[in-house]
Amino acid sequence: MNFDALTVSAVCHELRTTVLGGRIQHVHHPEDLTLAIEIYAHGKSHWMLLSAHPERARVHLSATRPQRTSDRVTPLLLLLRKYVDGARLDAVEQPSFERVIRLRFSKRAPGGEVWRTDLVAEVMGRLSNLILVDEDGVVMDSIKRVPASMNRVRTVLPRQRYDGPPPQDKLSPVTANGDTLAAAVEHESPAKPAAAALVSHVNACSPLLAREVVFRVHGRIDVKSEDAAWPALALALSALWEAAVRDSHAPCVVVQPDGRLAAYAAYPLLSHPIVQPVASLSTAVEQWFAERASGPKPQADAARRLSFRKGLLEAQDRLRGKLYSLRQSLVDESEVMTLRERGRRQLAEGAVDEAQDTFAHYDKVKAALRDVPAMVEGVENELRYLDEALTLLDLATTPGDLNELRAEWAEQGYLSATSAPRRQKKQASGKWGKGSRDGHGSRKIDQGPPTTGYRRVAMDGFEVLVGRSGKGNDALLGHEARPADTWLHARGIPGAHVVIRTGGRELPDSVLLRAAALAAGYSQARAAPRVGVDYTLCKHVHRIKGGPPGLATYHSERTLSVVPAALDL
Repeated sequence: MNFDALTVSAVCHELRTTVLGGRIQHVHHPEDLTLAIEIYAHGKSHWMLLSAHPERARVHLSATRPQRTSDRVTPLLLLLRKYVDGARLDAVEQPSFERVIRLRFSKRAPGGEVWRTDLVAEVMGRLSNLILVDEDGVVMDSIKRVPASMNRVRTVLPRQRYDGPPPQDKLSPVTANGDTLAAAVEHESPAKPAAAALVSHVNACSPLLAREVVFRVHGRIDVKSEDAAWPALALALSALWEAAVRDSHAPCVVVQPDGRLAAYAAYPLLSHPIVQPVASLSTAVEQWFAERASGPKPQADAARRLSFRKGLLEAQDRLRGKLYSLRQSLVDESEVMTLRERGRRQLAEGAVDEAQDTFAHYDKVKAALRDVPAMVEGVENELRYLDEALTLLDLATTPGDLNELRAEWAEQGYLSATSAPRRQKKQASGKWGKGSRDGHGSRKIDQGPPTTGYRRVAMDGFEVLVGRSGKGNDALLGHEARPADTWLHARGIPGAHVVIRTGGRELPDSVLLRAAALAAGYSQARAAPRVGVDYTLCKHVHRIKGGPPGLATYHSERTLSVVPAALDL
């Protein structure tokens, strides 16, 4: 089912009438390659869903909050939370006849300046993308990065200028007439269906729209090009598009005899026997995709997975609230000095009571200057650990994997022993260590035997170890890896540690590339077309002292760009 340009036109109209001028309250990833944005407008909250999935690309308002079935915290999401969360939606635009929606935002920065950004949703099947652009037209990031190696015609990368999809050399659906249509199909086979000819030669004419236009003129859809009434077809096509330009939409769904939906459109589909009008096109799109939710859901342990995910997400939300409060309490050293000088001045002037109050405040602020940064870093480490925990939950393949993960998360205080989320996380003993990079190593664990939270893979005579839990990642560094072994991890995103045990042998490029693909495949970015994977010697990888399982720093790394791969581990 095509999410075509007429559909985009109707969705833009709905967004303008429903959420334009609203304030963004929240942004998250409901699933891979998808964003959910909460907008407060006209006295209520609305949810907008934007997907760049190759088979489920779309933009629409959602009747309910899109559930978080993904743990992804991508670079794009972090930028959206900085520049778009809290911003106002100033405009909703559609470039002429394009399957593109441009959302314009403005947000006042802490320093008083105004940040203006555009979120561009390109809804074009497998080429779909969600791209954040600054006010100078430069790409900040995108949900799919497209280097020249993937698309020589049009790259989409941070710090490059954003150029929209290249224009198609086709007729305009509004200005085309009988003569131009007839001339365009002159070299086509006379037996070619008229609907297919319209799709080939008219811009923004989807197969569904072409079939509808042919039916409205001829009363049937099986019309050959040689028999087509091109002037009448041009008028019918133009009428539908002119209605869209006037924001005159009549969305509907086509219902099959078994009750399932066969199609949706922004206009009445006269070419189908059972058609039902709907309140909005968003409603039609949401119903259509809800019926075609991707793939069979895993039945085994589904309830436990859902329970674990709920507990981890609740823990994340609590920690984000704590992090916000801590950051609000951060003070500058100049404020401490100002309070001290004020207290001294008050003492010199004989204002003893005021001076005592000032010095009491000075002591609190000085303590905050000393302690809060370490507390902030500790909470940030916990959030990174939970990001990884959610990824490892998705990667768990057996009941044993789930049992091991549950035990670890219960020990860390994020889940109870019976898998229900606890109200508060237990306080970790010790202080948080300082890390320099967002790799994934762990809290030091020396009690008891090594964990079994990793798997062994034979690869051309080398042993490759893949972590499957935080403690498993810990064990790779603490018990299995040798200084000259090679360590790999998806760059800057949660995922499994991978260690190639070299035994002092030279590492072939073929093994390194396959192990890197495995590290990408067992990471949060496993659905991406390509993933950056860092690799370095294990002697350059250090667990974060006092941090939760699965966090480490590393240096002297190199980076490979690989296609994610997975093994049945």
